[in-house]
Amino acid sequence: MQENLKQCLHCTKKITGRTDKKFCSNHCRSSYHNILYGDRSNYMRRVNGLLMRNRKILSDLFELNRSGATIPLSELYLKGFSTSHFTHQQKKSGSLLLTYCYDYGYHFIGKDTVKIVQQFNSE
Repeated sequence: MQENLKQCLHCTKKITGRTDKKFCSNHCRSSYHNILYGDRSNYMRRVNGLLMRNRKILSDLFELNRSGATIPLSELYLKGFSTSHFTHQQKKSGSLLLTYCYDYGYHFIGKDTVKIVQQFNSE
């Protein structure tokens, strides 16, 4: 019987056991994939973090001003809001453009003021 001469893809130690093994341990398998896919995952994690922060800011301000009061854009910026990160936009009647972060959105009223809205799913 011929000895298995395969090496671990991460640490290059000799692998014993099953013939289809690629890694010598779970630690090496996990480390290998973290290196391989880490940059892509970190980017998505960072963008999703920004989207979640925007959603929380909109959610908190919506709960405080449920009556539909307008909010200065500067207040959003002071809380760390980023207008360049959103999940989707929806065009309503006329020129009204709603910009959403998941289920909370906003639209401009004038140049420096926004109104926050909540989107309800009809599912």
